[in-house]
Amino acid sequence: MSTTPDQATAELAENWVKALADIDLFLEICVQDCPVWHSADDKWVTVSEAVAAVHERAGDGPVPDFRPVGVTFTEKGFFNEAAVEIEVGGNPVKLHLVQIVEAKDGKAVRVREYIGPEMNIQP
Repeated sequence: MSTTPDQATAELAENWVKALADIDLFLEICVQDCPVWHSADDKWVTVSEAVAAVHERAGDGPVPDFRPVGVTFTEKGFFNEAAVEIEVGGNPVKLHLVQIVEAKDGKAVRVREYIGPEMNIQP
């Protein structure tokens, strides 16, 4: 049970982090029919639909500035952690993301993204 990635998966992970700053890069590093699931809406979409949704939410403004936190390799691919600050209802919100990426031959073949807001819930 090795978690040392092959060269193609390591390069995919590097490009994944780059794609957080260049959203359209996801279209190149995922297979065309790569399914993507987000915990925020609990539905599967294609990678093209996911990329289009990011652009739509950004409108005429810039795509949110995702901050990479780290990559952890697994047998099937890797986990990517990132954070982003966005405005929701006029209020700044910091979101944490964990993306579970399944890889094959240097491309993402399935992605699940868990999104959670940073909350001050300590007593």
